[in-house]
Order: sequence, then structure tokens, then C-alpha cells
Amino acid sequence: MLAAARAVPFMILLVIPVAGLAQTGPSEPQVIAAASTAKINVGSMKLAGHVVATVRVGVDGRVKDVLVTENTAEPSFEPQVVKVLQSARFRPAIDSTGKLVEANTEMKVELRQSTGPEPKPVAAKPDPQLTENEKARIKRMRCVDFVWEWDLIREESSSVATEFMPRIATTAYVNLRQEEGAYVDSKAWKASAKALRESADRCRDNPQALFFQDTFKPLMDEAVAD
Repeated sequence: MLAAARAVPFMILLVIPVAGLAQTGPSEPQVIAAASTAKINVGSMKLAGHVVATVRVGVDGRVKDVLVTENTAEPSFEPQVVKVLQSARFRPAIDSTGKLVEANTEMKVELRQSTGPEPKPVAAKPDPQLTENEKARIKRMRCVDFVWEWDLIREESSSVATEFMPRIATTAYVNLRQEEGAYVDSKAWKASAKALRESADRCRDNPQALFFQDTFKPLMDEAVAD
């Protein structure tokens, strides 16, 4: 079943202050994958299909409204999936000047037996170039930018190192070492969570240092050399 597009507006009562300093951009909104979201009531219905929607993300990372564009699931699931999307948390979009801005992003919620009553929103159309853009952005980031994103994600996620920005930082490191002729994949992924935490600590003391080149890479080099 293909549903006609329809807006599902709602009010946001809680406003979280955003950082006053410019951040490294540009970057589209990034969903915080491990953040808690609303549950759905499955009952006797079969979990099958998906809902695709355009989500408007505010500068505080909270969803401002949802526009459903496609629904292949049981129609009665749709209002519940909208609540899942409304409760999702994001790292807000950053424009080319480093300003946090409202932006739309296309999200998809799969309903399967494996998701149970807690399906998670994911990007509707994963863009292979997104990873390359994020690697380039991370390599430009200063410590102050990294700490801001790290802390924002940490507030919502129980597994910060697996979220998009930290995960792509590790991917960028692995790729760099491969270009140098060193294959450290397993060691790097094992060491990355600790190295990211230590990077956050060091970056608080040296906010103008480069996150990747001056902080994260030296920590990872030391870890994989053991």
C-alpha cells in the first residue's frame, strides 16, 4: 500500500540550548541510533512493511514535524510509527558556515519480527558519498567541535562509539593505515571506544587542536602498536 503524503505536525514544549560556537560543517542531520524512542503496540498484528517519512529536525536535534510519504505496513501501525519518528533524537544539521540549522532528512522505519516493538529509524536512502563527506569533515574538525558532538551524542546514546560520527572516525583511521600498507582493522575497532573517550578528555584541555590528526590518530597508533 502506498500512502499519500500527509503532514503530521505537533508541538515541541522542551527546548534544549544549543552550542554558541560554530561547528565543523556542512553536515546533514544525523540520527542518534541508540537513543530511546517510542514503542509500538504490536498486539495480534503482523510486523511487516515499512514507513518512509520526511522528518524536520530543529537546531536542538528534536523532531519538529513528520511528513509520511510511503507506507507499506498495516495502516493502523502508521500513527504509532509517526510517534517513533517524533521521539527520535538527532545531531542537528550544520551548514557550510558552521551554524546549526533546521533541515529535512528522509527516514525509514522497518517493521519486522526482528525489530519487535522497538523499531529504529534509519536513513531512507543511504548515500555512499555521505561516508566520504563525513570522513573529510572529521579530518577538519577541531577538538572543540569533536567534544560538542561527543557530548551531545553521549547524552542520548548508551554506545557512543558506534554512532555515526565516531564510527566514521574509526573507519577513516583504518583507511589511512591501509593506504600506508598497515592492516589494523581488528585492533583498531577493538581500541576505538577507549581512544575516542581519551580523545574527548584530551580535547577538553586543548580545544583548538585538530581532533583527528593531533589527538585521535596518535592515540590509535599507540593502541594498535601494542
